[in-house]
Amino acid sequence: MYDIIRSLIGGVFLACSILAIVKSKLGRKRPLYFACVCASFLLIWVLEFLPFENSFVTFDSPQAAYDYYTLEKPNIELVVEGDNCDLVIDRQSHADHYLIIPKSADGWKIGINSDTKMVFQKIADGTVIRVYQYKNTSDLFLTILNGDGEEATVTDDRNTTFYSLGKYNAALGATVVTYYAHITDLDPEYSVTVNDNRIVLKD
Repeated sequence: MYDIIRSLIGGVFLACSILAIVKSKLGRKRPLYFACVCASFLLIWVLEFLPFENSFVTFDSPQAAYDYYTLEKPNIELVVEGDNCDLVIDRQSHADHYLIIPKSADGWKIGINSDTKMVFQKIADGTVIRVYQYKNTSDLFLTILNGDGEEATVTDDRNTTFYSLGKYNAALGATVVTYYAHITDLDPEYSVTVNDNRIVLKD
């Protein structure tokens, strides 16, 4: 719905602009038509980064906010709760999609892709660790991919809860397991232990 509404706004702008040009007495209208088309595409592009609905719409779940934003039929398998926002994991056949949904006092708002940023990545002994953040909030979300393709024991020294999702990888002929967690800061001493392997993220 998010993209559809922006396309409709761009379409209405284009139609009104062309109608105004047709009714005008201006000469050389063809360049004006071209300029209107360009302006409508520019308007749609700008609106992609402006979730203006957040000023008057609140969703009753992060899944509902995500469903409004995405064009694809969602396949949400996990939502990791944070303090100010939640991480939605949408597992499509071709790729996993991550989107962080901000919270308000009454529910959830629209989160857009450009506000979900990967702020850290590390590869150690076949384990891929990534950290995602929404804007400049204190909420950080870990994704830990176990390169061995097997279930692992993942812990840290904060008693953080790690959630796991498995997905069959045809190329490897095995199920690859990814672990997800929420933390509130990433200090230099923070580490995770995958099986018995302790990994300091910022060494």
